[in-house]
Amino acid sequence: MAAGLIAGCATGYANKANSTVGAMQGGNPDLALQALEQQNPDKDKDLLYFLEKGELLRMKGSYEASKESWLAADEKVRGWEEQAKTDPSKLMGDIGSFVLNDTTRRYDGRDYEKTFINLRLALDHLAIGDWDSARTEIKKMHEREAIIAEFRSKELEGAKSSAEAKGLKTTSFKELNGYPVETLTDPQVQALKNSYESAVANYLAGFVYESLGEPSLAAAGYRKAIEMRPGEPVLEDGLKGLDGRVRARSPKLVDTLIVIESGSAPAITSMTLPIMLPIPSTSGLSIIATPISWPVIRPADSSAVPSSITIDGKATPVALLTSVDQMARKALSDEMPGIIARSSVRAITRGVAQKALDDNSGSMGAFGSLLSLAVKVGSVVTEVADERAWRTLPGFFSVARVKLPVGAHTITLPSGAAPLTREVKLSGNYAVVTMRTSGPSLYLAQTPYDEQKAALALAAPDVPPPATKVAKAGKKAAPNNAVKAAAAAKDKAQANAADKKKAIVPVSASANQ
Repeated sequence: MAAGLIAGCATGYANKANSTVGAMQGGNPDLALQALEQQNPDKDKDLLYFLEKGELLRMKGSYEASKESWLAADEKVRGWEEQAKTDPSKLMGDIGSFVLNDTTRRYDGRDYEKTFINLRLALDHLAIGDWDSARTEIKKMHEREAIIAEFRSKELEGAKSSAEAKGLKTTSFKELNGYPVETLTDPQVQALKNSYESAVANYLAGFVYESLGEPSLAAAGYRKAIEMRPGEPVLEDGLKGLDGRVRARSPKLVDTLIVIESGSAPAITSMTLPIMLPIPSTSGLSIIATPISWPVIRPADSSAVPSSITIDGKATPVALLTSVDQMARKALSDEMPGIIARSSVRAITRGVAQKALDDNSGSMGAFGSLLSLAVKVGSVVTEVADERAWRTLPGFFSVARVKLPVGAHTITLPSGAAPLTREVKLSGNYAVVTMRTSGPSLYLAQTPYDEQKAALALAAPDVPPPATKVAKAGKKAAPNNAVKAAAAAKDKAQANAADKKKAIVPVSASANQ
C-alpha cells in the first residue's frame, strides 16, 4: 500500500499533461483529446479534466461540446464558492496536505483559472451567436472575483496566524535559500493588483455591454481595462466616443473585436530546497534544515505574440492586454504564505513521527531499522509540490479593434514559419473574431455570419435619412425619397463589393463615416 501511495504521489501533473499539451502544441487537438482521456480513466473526473477538454474542443470548433465541458468545470468552482462563503476555514487546510503533500488536496483551480472559465464560456456563447448568455457569464465573472478577493484576504490572515502560533521563522518565499525569487518579484508580476482580474476580460465585458446597448456598463468595463493596462490606445479608443457609437450605428460597418490568443499557460515544476524548522530531539527542539519541494513557474516566451496583423492587405496594430504567465506567477506569489505554512507543519509532523520511530526501532530489531528507513525514503519521495494547472489555456491575449464593411475579409497573422491567413465574413453591428495560434496551426472562431442581415445592410443608405414630418390631413404628402436613396445605395454597394480593397475605419471614428 505504501509503495503504491508513494508511486502515485511521485508523479507530478506536469509530466502527466505532457502528452496532451505536446499534441495540442503540435496542432493536433484530436490526438490531445485522446491523450487526455487516457490520462483520466476514472469515472469521476476532476476540475482539470473539464478545463483541458473544453479548451481542446473549442480549438476543434465544437463550441456546444466545449461549453458543456466548461459548464461542468464551472459547477465544481461554484461548489468552492459556496464553501468559501460559508466555511472558508475548511479550504485553508486539508489533513492530506499536512501528512503527505498538497497534491492530495482537492484541486479547486487557481484564481485566474476560476475567472477564465467565465471568459472562455462567454467566447463560446459569442461563437454561437448568443450575446445575452455571454453577458450572463461576464456578470458571473465579476461576482466570482468578489468572492475570491474576500477569501484570499482571510487566507492570508490565517497563514500568518498559523506561522506565528507554531514559531515558524520562514513565512515568505524571499527567505527560501536558492528559490528563484526573481520569477515572482518580476516588476510586471508585482504590478498586478491580483491574479484573477484581467484586462482582456474587462475589455470584452465593455464590448459585449456596448453591443447590447448598455453604455454605462460598457464604460465601467473599458475603464477597468485601462486601469490595468494604462497607455494602450486601443483601450482608450474603446471609451472614446462610446455614447456616440451606441446612438448612431452605421448599417454598413461592423465594429469588430479581434482577440488573438498565443502560446500556452505555463507549467509548474517542483524544486526541492531546505527550510530551517524546529524539529523535536532528545534535548528539546532543534532547528534543522529540512528539505521540502516548492512550486516554481519559469517566465514564458512571449516572442509568439504579434505586434500587428494584416487585414485586407493593411497593417493593423495589436495590443497585448493579458499575460497568463504573469497572472500564474502572481497567483503563486499570493499562495506561497499558505504553501510555506502547510509544508512547514507537514515537515515538523514528519519529524516528530520519525523521532518516535527512531527511538523505538531498537526494540523491534531488524524490522524496526527497515521500517525507519522506509519512512525516511517515503518522506522524500512523497514530498512533491503541487504542479496542477490548466495547461491548454492560452498564454497571452492580445486585441485589435476596427470597423470593417459588411462582407468577407482576409486576416493574416505573422508566424515564425509562414504567415497564417484566414477569411472571415462579417454582418450585424458588432462582431467578435478569435484567432488562436498553436504550433503551426491557427484556429478561428467568430460570431455567426447572417446573410440576410448582410444583404439588408448593403441595401441600406450610407446615412439613415432624417425623420420626415407627417403630412396634415387634406394635404398631399411630400414624396419620400428614402426608397430611391435605398435603391441607389444598393447599386453602389454592389459595385463596391466587387472591389477587393476595403477600407478599414478606426473604431474611435464617427459611426457616420
